[in-house]
Amino acid sequence: MKKAVVLFSGGVESSSVLYHYLSQGWVVYPVYVFTGKFWERLEYKRARALWSHTKRKYKNLMPIKSMFLRTNFTQAKPIKTERELFIPLRNLTLLTAVSSYALSKGAYQIGMGSLGIYPFPDNDFDYIKRVESLVSKGAGVSMHIDLPLFGMEKSQVVQRFKGLVPFQLTFSCINPVVNSGKIIHCGRCIKCKEREEALRELA
Repeated sequence: MKKAVVLFSGGVESSSVLYHYLSQGWVVYPVYVFTGKFWERLEYKRARALWSHTKRKYKNLMPIKSMFLRTNFTQAKPIKTERELFIPLRNLTLLTAVSSYALSKGAYQIGMGSLGIYPFPDNDFDYIKRVESLVSKGAGVSMHIDLPLFGMEKSQVVQRFKGLVPFQLTFSCINPVVNSGKIIHCGRCIKCKEREEALRELA
């Protein structure tokens, strides 16, 4: 039985990776990692809603696991550019954190939705593969960090997975709004704009 842990936030990319594995029959363990950002509490609720929707179709989807990591990197001002989204050591922190959980489940595959298009120093294919090597050495077994979307634009991801992924249920916003009890996109932040542009592929 093939098992994979997927870094899952409920956005376009991580949801696509989740469905990528589920549709191929893998047993999938989704993990949401809290790192102290103010939007994560609401984002997690939306991610859980998408998980519940998906579980009705895929019995090979395991319960969503939440992990809490302490970081000292917080945003002191509104984020307006891609560069300001950079969190030092983010990918290294996330991957090493979920590796021990993956081992506990006998899952030697970790899927993440990195596209490799953002100008971050840890968003590089060779960097991720070096992390993979270090994790494997430390674990004493071969671990594989899979980047099935690497090199794609967000719009290409939507085009590839439309009809499979319920993109209307995905959520990606750094200033989420609660309106009449519902968690909705602010419609103004950079993440909202990227998502809206990509979802035009569904029209």
